Amino acid sequence: MLQKVLLIILGVLISKAIRLISHWRNGNQPAAIDASSEDDVILTQMNSPPATKYDVFLSFRGEDTRHNFASYLCKGLQNAGIHTFMDHELRKGESISPVLQRTIEESEISMIIFSQNYASSTWCLDELVHILECKRKFGRVVIPIFYNIDPSNIRKQNGNFGKGFHVLKQRFKGNQQKLQKWRNALIQSTSFSGWDSHSTRPEFKLIEEIVKDISRKLDYASSSHLEGLIGIARHVKNIRRLLTGARIVGIWGMGGAGKTTLAKAIFQELRAQFDTFSFIENVKEQLKRISLDELQKNCLKELLKDEGISIYDIKSTFVKNRLQSKKILLILDDVDKSIVAADLTKVLDWFGEGSRIIITSRDMQVLKNASAAFSTYHVPDLGFDNAFHLFSLKAFKQDEPSKGYMELSKSVVKYCHGNPLALVVLGCFLYGRGKEEWESALEKLNQAPPKDIVDVLKLSFDGLDDKQQEVFLDLAFLIKQGVDISLNLTRQLYSSSMHIEISTLREKSLISFDNNHNDLIEMHDLVRKMGLEISSQQLFSGSKIPVRLWKHKDIYRFFNNDQQAIEAIRCMSLDATKIESMTLRASHFRTMHYLMSLQVYKSHWENPSNNIQQLWEQQFPNLKEINLTGSKNLMALPDMSQAPKVKSLH
Repeated sequence: MLQKVLLIILGVLISKAIRLISHWRNGNQPAAIDASSEDDVILTQMNSPPATKYDVFLSFRGEDTRHNFASYLCKGLQNAGIHTFMDHELRKGESISPVLQRTIEESEISMIIFSQNYASSTWCLDELVHILECKRKFGRVVIPIFYNIDPSNIRKQNGNFGKGFHVLKQRFKGNQQKLQKWRNALIQSTSFSGWDSHSTRPEFKLIEEIVKDISRKLDYASSSHLEGLIGIARHVKNIRRLLTGARIVGIWGMGGAGKTTLAKAIFQELRAQFDTFSFIENVKEQLKRISLDELQKNCLKELLKDEGISIYDIKSTFVKNRLQSKKILLILDDVDKSIVAADLTKVLDWFGEGSRIIITSRDMQVLKNASAAFSTYHVPDLGFDNAFHLFSLKAFKQDEPSKGYMELSKSVVKYCHGNPLALVVLGCFLYGRGKEEWESALEKLNQAPPKDIVDVLKLSFDGLDDKQQEVFLDLAFLIKQGVDISLNLTRQLYSSSMHIEISTLREKSLISFDNNHNDLIEMHDLVRKMGLEISSQQLFSGSKIPVRLWKHKDIYRFFNNDQQAIEAIRCMSLDATKIESMTLRASHFRTMHYLMSLQVYKSHWENPSNNIQQLWEQQFPNLKEINLTGSKNLMALPDMSQAPKVKSLH
């Protein structure tokens, strides 16, 4: 009985639905898109979109708007830094080309300029159908502009707009399927939020409002594509807060921390609020190829949208007056010299009210010299959860590791210590590899960090003078050996003037200070490993610069095959359990004029003792500490006057 009732109810509903559809098709209601047609966006699953090549694709009727509104709009979009495609070729033939179809597919936003004769062109209508197909398949954005035409004329295909479509109806009366596609596309287009030229006057004002709207939409769309920092919204929020009170804001952090990525995110979010803007990427590298004046000229060209500016104009009153009328956003990425920072930021006095400059650098001193009144945002390491998330996205193309890779992934993430560059580099390298390859890679990482990471981190080291480089390499070695380095110890190891060297290392993001013990120096693990890698490379440089030894193979080679090289030893840590036979003679130590740190020990030993009977019979002017733990056979202490800088004896 219940089944019969359900069948009767279902039959009634189907009957009503058929009558309703028939009623619509007879013209008693505005035409609707056929739910069974390929334009149905409800039942179709969205596909992964192709990579975007253009921000905006302009669809327009050439004879109506090519030489006026469409061209002005295209110019306005391009001046705002929006990559816009406008087909400047005269269109021939009945249908759009495959190249143009692909261009539509590769555009983030399609703008349709409906004008009086738009519907008289089969090319325009096919273009419109493909634009809506891309919206259905890929989620692309569609924005209609009703240029001197009423949207209702498009929806009903009447009035002057309908005349052109009526001609096509006669031409294609034998192809009702094609006509229905065009009709559905026209109707659907009027349902999207767009712009009416009758509502915003004059025309230049309409274009300004459209450009601002497109910028906002692109900012929103691009936020999901930003790479390099997980949880970037928090950083953006903090920098925006700084920008409310400071005209210049510096973004500071170690190599690979994500400073450029963060600056790009700020640029994307804020640029729509400014009259003009410029992102000068990789200033340091650019200045290796061009002069500072040339860089400034290129910057002014972009800010003023004037290709006619020359080097001789960069300090002219005329240019200054033009800049003062504009609210400007300028971002200078990777500035490494104080003079460059100071020179590039002088133009802020020329900019209009509300202008802002953002500088990224791994050197705090550079940012200080940019302005007497500036704010700095330090980019911190990623926390473990965010680092794990970023690594998973790169290594597995998903939010978490594949089954069986959890512990291996944790090991890699711990190795990176929250550095986004390292996480991305290693994640991409390990993507698609088997467990044995992962295990092999981890073993190799423990020996030396990847070259891609070292090269980025080493840029800060290359900016140091010879003395600062030596101090940095010493600290990297000592911290590896587990020595707690305090400011007081650095003064003992070097001199009271060492404070400026330590300050420089900190400003260049090579060291930091313990949050709980402000006097204790810390070093990011990747930076420390980079320092040790540099020390390893110096062993084979052939020059007699001070060297640091901790690998038993290198120590064995130095003492058994290269007697002259012994005098270059500055720091040495020897695990006696890893060397079967090696003799350390007093004559060896007599030549070690650079020696600062010497550690001889045994790992995995039950009876901590050694056979040392006598230490030295010569001077050690740089030796600061002696550890004689386990030296049961020591017969006598040496003449301590030969090591005047020794501060502690264990």
